[in-house]
Amino acid sequence: MTCLEYSDDFNTMKQEAIRRVKQMQQRSQSALGTQQDTPNTANSTAADEAAKSPDLSSLIGGLLGGGHSDGKLFDIAGIPIDEEKALIGMLIYILYKQGADIKLLLGLGYLLL
Repeated sequence: MTCLEYSDDFNTMKQEAIRRVKQMQQRSQSALGTQQDTPNTANSTAADEAAKSPDLSSLIGGLLGGGHSDGKLFDIAGIPIDEEKALIGMLIYILYKQGADIKLLLGLGYLLL
């Protein structure tokens, strides 16, 4: 095959992909029973959805017990364990079980100090 044939194949595949995307967009719009939004309303709805969605840091903090006022999850032998230390500790354990390099584990352990 020559370079021209490759570019023709690529352009054909690109055009088919664009056609399929447009077709799927039309199907999804008809399935929802809505008309295609104007660009201004599409941008405003995306901004509204972003404002309604919770912040990523608040989600992660909530999953890791971020509701604690003092920041400590628990104490082990008088050593307070906060969210970051617990996460690093779990990461060390998982990597150890997977057979990770000892230098990586020691580096993560150093972060716990």
